[in-house]
Amino acid sequence: MKQTTLLTFLALTLAFSNAYAFKKADLEKLIKTKKCSSSTFSSCDLEGATLKNVNLVGASLEGANLKGANLTNVDLSKANLSEANMSGTTLSKVNFTEAKLVEANFSGSNLLFVDFTGSELSDAIMTNTSIKGISFKNANLEDALLEGTDLSLANLEGATGIKDEKCKPGSQGKCL
Repeated sequence: MKQTTLLTFLALTLAFSNAYAFKKADLEKLIKTKKCSSSTFSSCDLEGATLKNVNLVGASLEGANLKGANLTNVDLSKANLSEANMSGTTLSKVNFTEAKLVEANFSGSNLLFVDFTGSELSDAIMTNTSIKGISFKNANLEDALLEGTDLSLANLEGATGIKDEKCKPGSQGKCL
């Protein structure tokens, strides 16, 4: 009986510990210091993590792996997420105002009420991304990949990179 109980406990412990792909130390460091990496060559692994109601203004997450993560009501304004992998993430009420998102990968993600106002999204990947209530106001989208992404509910006023000139006021869903 004791051996069966011990085996069951070990099996549950292993199953539970593998349920999270992210490193808990990386998550704790991120919340405490607002940094994932000490340099551009080392980044944190937050794959599958859940971040809710967190203030990460100005955080350094360059090259971070947030694949499949769930971010809700997170403030990442002025943060650096260049080359971050956010493919397959769920982003709801996330503030990326003036964030640096150069070469960030959002492919296959679900974005709901996300604010990219004034953000640097050059070379970002947003293929087959579901977006609703998004603001790209005054954002730089130069060379961003937007294939399979419906921009009909996006505010594009002042955005650059979609056309040769800034999108005019009233550019809702398309660059006028």
